[in-house]
Amino acid sequence: MLLKKKPFLEIILLLIISAIVYLPNIGNLTYFKDDWYYIYDGTIAGADIFHLMFSIDRPARGVFFEIYYSLFGPHPLPYHIAAYLWRALSSVGALWLFNILWPRERKFAFFTALFFTIYPGYFWWISAIEYQPMIASLALQVFSIAFTLKAVQASGRAHRVAYLAAAVLTGWLYIALVDYAIGMEVMRFLCVYVIVERDRPAGNFFPKLLVSARAWMWNLIIPLGFVFWRIFIFNNERKATDIGLQLSALMGDPVSTLTRWLIQWFNSLLNLGVLAWVAQFPRFFFGLRLRDTILGLTVAVIVLLLVLWAEKLLGAGNGPGSPALIYREAFLIGLPGMMLGILPVIMANRTINLEGFSHYALPASLAAAVSLAGFLHTMSSRRVRWVCLSGIVAFAALAHYSISVSAMNEEDAVEEFWWQVSWRIPALRPGTTLVINYPSANMGDDGFGVMEAANMIYFPQPSAQIPVHYNVSAITLSNANLQDVLTGNLHRQTEYRSHTIDFDYGNVLVLSQPASTSCVHVMDGRQPLISPLDPGNVLLAAPSSNIENVITDSAPFIPPDFAFGPEPGRKWCYYYEKAELALQFGDWDEVVSLGNEAIRLGLHPEDQSEWMPFLQAYAITGDEKGMKQTASKINTDVSLRVQACDRLTHLEVPLKPEIQELVSTLYCRREN
Repeated sequence: MLLKKKPFLEIILLLIISAIVYLPNIGNLTYFKDDWYYIYDGTIAGADIFHLMFSIDRPARGVFFEIYYSLFGPHPLPYHIAAYLWRALSSVGALWLFNILWPRERKFAFFTALFFTIYPGYFWWISAIEYQPMIASLALQVFSIAFTLKAVQASGRAHRVAYLAAAVLTGWLYIALVDYAIGMEVMRFLCVYVIVERDRPAGNFFPKLLVSARAWMWNLIIPLGFVFWRIFIFNNERKATDIGLQLSALMGDPVSTLTRWLIQWFNSLLNLGVLAWVAQFPRFFFGLRLRDTILGLTVAVIVLLLVLWAEKLLGAGNGPGSPALIYREAFLIGLPGMMLGILPVIMANRTINLEGFSHYALPASLAAAVSLAGFLHTMSSRRVRWVCLSGIVAFAALAHYSISVSAMNEEDAVEEFWWQVSWRIPALRPGTTLVINYPSANMGDDGFGVMEAANMIYFPQPSAQIPVHYNVSAITLSNANLQDVLTGNLHRQTEYRSHTIDFDYGNVLVLSQPASTSCVHVMDGRQPLISPLDPGNVLLAAPSSNIENVITDSAPFIPPDFAFGPEPGRKWCYYYEKAELALQFGDWDEVVSLGNEAIRLGLHPEDQSEWMPFLQAYAITGDEKGMKQTASKINTDVSLRVQACDRLTHLEVPLKPEIQELVSTLYCRREN
């Protein structure tokens, strides 16, 4: 009986479904992209650094992260758990909100809350550190609107004042964390209007609008209070979040600015309300391995079974109005909520997409869920409605599972990359600019999210210097960066939020992982190893690589477990990296020993260029058998044979006559 009167069943189902959707890989997720600089800056300077990090635009986030870092430190798992708990809390809040709006339409309220919970348009939930404030803001936003509706419905003054105070407090907090979410204040008014209109079924539109405005007007203190503080009290230093700067662009060129805003608005609305539900799934799912595909489909099937069970248990609604009225109200809230709620994003010259800017969709996902629920429930055929609903739920579940697998694979590749670097490079010279060819992730032109990994390994010592200074910088081998590397005389200093970086294009060290199956190749510009799998930019940049930036006479720095996980198994790349290191300081016998040990263990490279250091050691130590066996591997590619010939004929150590003959016969022969 209690389950029939209270939404405990719906809450339990939402929590179970959300756990199935978001938690399968949570124990394996670590830092994703810009999470790295949050953690590195906190590791070096402590929790106080976050005040500086967000003092230029969103100081509330500084307080937020100070609390989080004080509690969790650099360990990633608690952040992921906390992000999920905020998501679960927002789901419960949404269910409460929708039950206030439609108190006797349990099924409709539940499925609307479900759509909101599993909204697949938000990609960045896997980045649980940088985007933690966004999901916290979303939960506060939902509860703030619900508190407003309870204040409107309250019969006693004390209850009304208490609910209103709670609405204002949570309202200020959610906007302080995510300023562009202020557009969702439109949805607050629309929800109030629906409740007022229902209580006054007779009468004209404008009297109802006036009564709604009176019931809602006290909530104006939320957006007006924030805007007043932002414009007249707070000194904003970031152009992207400067209201005056954005409006000045409109005043300076109103026609082109409004045209651009209109295009961005339409594109954002399409992504938010339509493509988010169907397009996110194929982006990630079809790249999964067979094992992950099966697990993803299993997750989707379990979620669908729970949804089917919920559909049967909740039964039909028994609200006071017709279903058509309920769904009209959903459209009244959902469509304008989306259309007007995203305006602050557009006016900040941003757009909502399903990739890098998917977080701009998160506040308005509440309106998108309401709109979708209204649309589905207008379908007269129950079978068609169920098929559409099942497809949307399945796509969303598969999208989230696939997103987490994609992130996990990328994070594993990052960790593997830097473990290999640590095997090869005992220590790094301060002031080095790393030039990185990294095939498994898109880092942008500047290596943000990767240079922090290098600094975390080689420069982990806490410092009182604020802002934090990065001892090594990193860039990727984009065409623009390549030109600066080839010129070699550019030096620029960058300050970003809480840290400073020096980019010195005249003092670079090129690191290339030609393919995900290759090892990391640390280039010696005097004789760089170029893999057939390397892109052309690596070939051009490699001669600029200064191997003296690798300090060999140092105790090796070990990547910390909390950031890089435990040391991976010592497979082929371990022996390759150690052989390259031994080659650098001329221990030829050690190179041969490492090669023999790898062969004894049955290890071999996927990238045949990685036989090169062993070939050189075989030549210097006079190992004819090793040279002959290696020839069958090196000579599979003409470019590798040419490199081998060049390396073996320009060694600083003289070769025995019989070895010189082998070099000439096996590696330096002319092709007819």
